[in-house]
Parts: sequence; C-alpha cells; structure tokens
Amino acid sequence: MPRNSPRRLRRSLLFVPGGEPRKIEKAREAGADALVFDLEDAVAPEEKDRARDLVAGALREGRFGESEPMVRINAPGTPQFEADLEAVVAAGARALMLPKAESVEEIARAAARLDRLEEKLGMDESRSVRLLALVESAAGIARIASLAGATPRVDALCFGHADFSRDMGLVEADASSGVILHARCTLAIAARAARVAAIDTVFLDVRDERAFREDAANGMRLGFEGKLCIHPAQVKIVNDLLTPTPEQIAYAHRVIEAWGRARAEGRGVFTLDGRMIDAPLVALQQGVLDRARLAGVWEGPTLIG
Repeated sequence: MPRNSPRRLRRSLLFVPGGEPRKIEKAREAGADALVFDLEDAVAPEEKDRARDLVAGALREGRFGESEPMVRINAPGTPQFEADLEAVVAAGARALMLPKAESVEEIARAAARLDRLEEKLGMDESRSVRLLALVESAAGIARIASLAGATPRVDALCFGHADFSRDMGLVEADASSGVILHARCTLAIAARAARVAAIDTVFLDVRDERAFREDAANGMRLGFEGKLCIHPAQVKIVNDLLTPTPEQIAYAHRVIEAWGRARAEGRGVFTLDGRMIDAPLVALQQGVLDRARLAGVWEGPTLIG
C-alpha cells in the first residue's frame, strides 16, 4: 500500500466543470496549482457519462503545464462511483477528491478499490493515486480526527462549507462565523495533527474580490495551506497570499542562521530584533522557507532537521 507522499504545492485548487469543454480548455491557462475536474456537483445527472468521457479525454491529452490535474469523482455508494474511478485512473489521474467523506470505513473501501485497480492496470507505487477527502457534513466533522488516518493515500482534508451548512440546517452559509467557522477550525487542526494538508472552503461570491481576499487571508491565519476556488480570477489572489514575500523569506533566513549560531554556542534560545526566539518559532520560519522553495521563489537548502 502506498505511503503518504511528500507534501506538494497546492495553494489554489480550481474546480472545473467536467461537462464543459470550453472551461476545461480555459482552465489550462488559469495558473492554479491544481485543476479539480468536477464530475459531481457541477454535472447534471443525465450528463454524468458524457462528462466522464470528456474528463478522461482531457487527462489523456495532458497539456496542464505546472498545474496538477485531479478529479472530484462521485461519492462512494453512488451509481457513478465505480465507472468514474476506473475511467479517470486509467486515463492518468493520480489525485482524486473524494466528496461526502464522513467515515473511515468509506475512505478505506475507496482505497482498497484503488489497490485492486492499480494492480489491474500494472501501476507501481510511484504512480499511486492520492486522495483528498472533502468533508461536507456534521458527521464528517464529528469524526474528522480519524479521517486522515483512514488510509496512507490521504494527502489532504478539504472543507465544503455549503453542504455542511445545509446539513446543519442553517439559514446562510457564512464561513466566517458561528458553527461553520468552528468546523473550519476543527478541520484545520485535525489535518495538522495528522500531518496532511488542510484545504480551505470555497468563497461563493465571485464578484467580490475584496471579500474573497479577506476570506482567503483568514483561512491562512486559521492554518490552511490551500484554498478551493470556483473562478479563475480567484487563483492569483490565493497564490499570492499563500506565497511567502521577499521580506518574509529574508526574515526566515535570518532566524535560521541565528539559530545555527545559537546552537553552536550551546544555547536553546536567542534574541533577534529584540524578540526572544526558541525552537518552535524557528520551526515556523523553516516552514516559511519550505513553502517558498515549493513555490519557486527561494532556492536555498533545508537548514534545520
């Protein structure tokens, strides 16, 4: 069984309707870290088969540049699940978003099905399919601590606040307050505890760029390292927010260098710019450099273990 893969850059994950060829083609130029070809909510029931064929064709064709192609398949237990799984994996999908994730057993069964499918297709471990679990219900949030450990294939926990709010019987889906914010925080903490990525929910008003920027920045403060996007205009905003600035990189580098000097002198804490720095704060700044390297804006080495 494949083990957890090295962390990769997934700042922006752009949903692309699987049944719309024009949007599939346009998405190639969006600059998103990941393109999530959607076979679930974005596709009407009578169009599911056609959309599956379109997405499989796009996967075989490639031409995604630096963007990682992945597919949101229909949920386990639906009539489309098996056909989706076989078609997109055979066409080259190496990452799948699993919607309506709310139980360990359900995710484990999907992983076991992938085991059999990969064996059938003659795929070695280096080509194993990764899973991003999309949590969209009260049951999913209630069990969130266990979901990331359902299978080593899980790379990320993602939050779907619109379906969650409906499941909770809420009048509106405001992700910035109330129980939705609580669920958002709970998922981010669970992902961090499991050492998988936390991917933030969508922002539905595509016309309000300022509000979207505020929402994405808030997600970053909550501990999310990526965000689901529903419009190409949202991609650059997310990428910019989740990429360390030159000033942040310079400061992080100074912290790591000062830490090296402190350790050589046998000290576990030191002062930089009037602020006391210890090991946890050093690790935070190493994280800044790691993200900068993944984003291609810094080429330095890993300076601490």
